[in-house]
Amino acid sequence: MVCSILDKAHTRFMSVDYTADFFAYYEVYGAESATIFADDMNKVIKSANKIDTVTLETNENYLICKIESRNGNSRVFEFVLPAETIESPNPPSISLPVSFKLDLDDLKQGIKDLKIVGSSEIKFVACEDTLNILAGVEVSTNYCYNLSIDNDVEDNISSRFSLEYVEQLLKFNKISKTVDLELGENHPLLYKFEDDVMGIKVNGMIAPRLEVED
Repeated sequence: MVCSILDKAHTRFMSVDYTADFFAYYEVYGAESATIFADDMNKVIKSANKIDTVTLETNENYLICKIESRNGNSRVFEFVLPAETIESPNPPSISLPVSFKLDLDDLKQGIKDLKIVGSSEIKFVACEDTLNILAGVEVSTNYCYNLSIDNDVEDNISSRFSLEYVEQLLKFNKISKTVDLELGENHPLLYKFEDDVMGIKVNGMIAPRLEVED
């Protein structure tokens, strides 16, 4: 099962792939597709307990979400499917010149430091076998976190992103303690988390913050 999510500002895209082994029960005949508003589903899933069973079904008009507790009590939510004019998000396919694996602990340290200096941005600069994490231009304190990466980059590649959006990547630490990143000069940040045992893979894209010329 593939779950694709695009935020309202079109600055963040995420695609989560689940294998059949991820589910306690999985039965799908042919191809089933449904487009709903992510906020609605998020509220419902948050209302479930960890021991509850969540069952998803589809028909022509609804995506049906049934939450059943251990004692057999159940709650049913029927999500009305949006108009046919609203399509499932489909990001562009791009190839970037720099790819490397980064420990989430290193990313977390860089984010903590950027918060100390008051930066709302995070800047990645890759050159040869080094990745530098820098603060945004709006702060008065210079900061640089120098990390070794397993990649040879001939030219300097740099891009700036919202610190808030990059920090949200740390939430995937239950899937993997490392993240695969791809960078390009003023291009989106591509990321991937994967756990073959759990049967889950997360691919995402964060739009860059571009320099504004006066």
